[in-house]
Amino acid sequence: MTPLQTAHWPPISKNVPGLLFAYESVLAWPLILGTGIVSAGRALSLMQEAPGLELQTTCSAFDAVIVPAALGSDLLVLADRRDQTLPPIPSLAYRSGEKVLLVAPDTARPLMGVAGVRVESGPGGRITLPPSGGSRWDTWPWASSEPKPATLTNGVCLIPLLRTAMASASAS
Repeated sequence: MTPLQTAHWPPISKNVPGLLFAYESVLAWPLILGTGIVSAGRALSLMQEAPGLELQTTCSAFDAVIVPAALGSDLLVLADRRDQTLPPIPSLAYRSGEKVLLVAPDTARPLMGVAGVRVESGPGGRITLPPSGGSRWDTWPWASSEPKPATLTNGVCLIPLLRTAMASASAS
């Protein structure tokens, strides 16, 4: 086991080495600190030296659908209750009051332009990763039983759920 591997799977949010290992080795996401891509080992060193550094990744392996936290929570509940065929949607909660939903790459474009929705996509898109920037995982992007990436749903599947969640919010 390398120093970054976690003895227990899945890594908990406070297990920074375990998270970095999962991002790099399980998900193959590039880790960005400052302006450069770094290895998980280097990221760990830099984050220990300067705890305020923000860890980011590009949106190459997924599209990130960013919505207000309440809307994101409603959408996730609807996805769980309504459509049992959808796999769990990996999601992040940001202290800023946003929720980030990860869907299959190049599938969230139809959501662009919807009020209150922002989409980050491709190598130019970026999101902040836990344990930095006031972010935490609500639903992990990896399988809970073994170190492998979670199955990502098509972003188009969110459209009817988003409409319902937005209609419910405006009716209350």
